[in-house]
Amino acid sequence: MRYVLVLILSCFSIIGYAQNFVISDNDSTITTEYNDGKLWAYRYMNGYVVGLTCYESKDDYGKYYQMRIYINNQNSQSVTFDPNEVNAYLINKKGEAISLEVYTNEEFQKKVKRTQNWAMALYGFSAGLNAGSAGYSTSYSTTYSPNGYAYTTMTTHYNPNAAYQANLVANAQIATYGKLMTDERVTKEQGYLKKNTIHPNEGIVGYMNIKRKKGNILTINIPINGNVYSFELDVNKKNNK
Repeated sequence: MRYVLVLILSCFSIIGYAQNFVISDNDSTITTEYNDGKLWAYRYMNGYVVGLTCYESKDDYGKYYQMRIYINNQNSQSVTFDPNEVNAYLINKKGEAISLEVYTNEEFQKKVKRTQNWAMALYGFSAGLNAGSAGYSTSYSTTYSPNGYAYTTMTTHYNPNAAYQANLVANAQIATYGKLMTDERVTKEQGYLKKNTIHPNEGIVGYMNIKRKKGNILTINIPINGNVYSFELDVNKKNNK
């Protein structure tokens, strides 16, 4: 059996609380197991196996429920998975059901790039100020008048070569910082679920982020070929301690 696996790289994330699944005793379509320390739930229905693990994640770009999804096609026909159809809602502490934003890859990349652009602008401004002042130096000299009074003179000197070298260093630092941000975007995009055709006896695995809000029960719905694979999780931290 051949599996198409999507690499999951989230080295910039800070993992928080894992979540517990809410499973009915008479639900025979779902099983759970631990994989690499994480609790996964799998639903087998209509010739598809859909697995999910979910936990809280926090990085420089926000707070999320990060879900990792596994889909295996055990039917005789290919099927297309569209991450735009994945949805989630939360039962908050008032008992209200609220819809949560599930980021597609394109939406999440825009969010990351927007935050990085602000950081890059601030970094460039700071580096420019430092480089601009690098060519200047100040010296002080004290002289005394015949009657004994002291006078201090301040002199500002400008060294064009020092300013030039400082600008070279600043530009190199900005370029390096920009490359680091680009590399981070590439890393975050690797493994983020995108639209895929899943052929018979093949599978995909990847992750998606849900904008995090506080509440009690999180429901995640994953539509596949007209069927909805639902998972409920207890996201109340008091219950998960």
